[in-house]
Amino acid sequence: MEEIESQRRRGKFRGAENLLRIEQRRAELEGNDPYFHFFGGILLYYFNFLKDAYLNLNNALLTDDYDAFYVKKYKGIICMDMGRYDRALELFREALEMAEKAGDKAWMASMLNAIGNVYTRMGKYDKALESYTSALKAAIESENMEWIATSLCNVGVAHNNLGDYKGSIKFFEDSYEASKQLDDMYGRRVCLNNLGSVYNNMGDHEEALRLFEEARKYAEDIDDKYGLRVVYNNLGFTYRMLGDLKRAIECYELALTIARQIGDDQGASIAKYWILAIYDELHKKAPAR
Repeated sequence: MEEIESQRRRGKFRGAENLLRIEQRRAELEGNDPYFHFFGGILLYYFNFLKDAYLNLNNALLTDDYDAFYVKKYKGIICMDMGRYDRALELFREALEMAEKAGDKAWMASMLNAIGNVYTRMGKYDKALESYTSALKAAIESENMEWIATSLCNVGVAHNNLGDYKGSIKFFEDSYEASKQLDDMYGRRVCLNNLGSVYNNMGDHEEALRLFEEARKYAEDIDDKYGLRVVYNNLGFTYRMLGDLKRAIECYELALTIARQIGDDQGASIAKYWILAIYDELHKKAPAR
């Protein structure tokens, strides 16, 4: 699982999926139903079949600490994505207890970041920052560069959400450098996207545009369709702030197309909303005939 997650964090989505398929097939040939459901559940989650993924993970009755940790982790992620935040926190805390018992700092960083993600979605940014800061401490103690890069980025997100825009930049830049050391194009894309949002928040839309365009290139290089959807929505917003409504619509339409391709309903809704809003604005500005 560590190699599968590592590949996915680095944007090597097909590699992660292929490893999962191999492991699931091996479990099937061995008649090992718990592991067949375990790997199948994670694979279904990657393809956004959340309910089926959760059911499979429920059938993965694994007792080994290592694998039971991942069952709780992914069930928590699915609950978070479904908006069941209280249940997600419960599962993540159970997994965190397992990580603490095992003395595994990397696992602890993983779960503390996950807990911070739930608080972020709940709008509890102070609690998110507290959790992300603890995650960064655990990641540094583990000497795991991937979790250090992720935790730095998340601390930056929390500062940005709290309105500390300048304070967030250093964390994003440090995360970018860590991702660069790891040759992690996905991590660099995430950092650049977040930095672009910070500069938009500070009113420097030209710099935001430059950062989003750089992030777009990374997303294209690794075929990160979700990342492309995010970047195109952000590019649409930035062009709108710059008054270039034609380019804004083009970006939002690209975001909408990609969101539909990958089944990203939330991303599609954002793009559709702004496409309609801009068309309405253009209609109001059109001279009367």
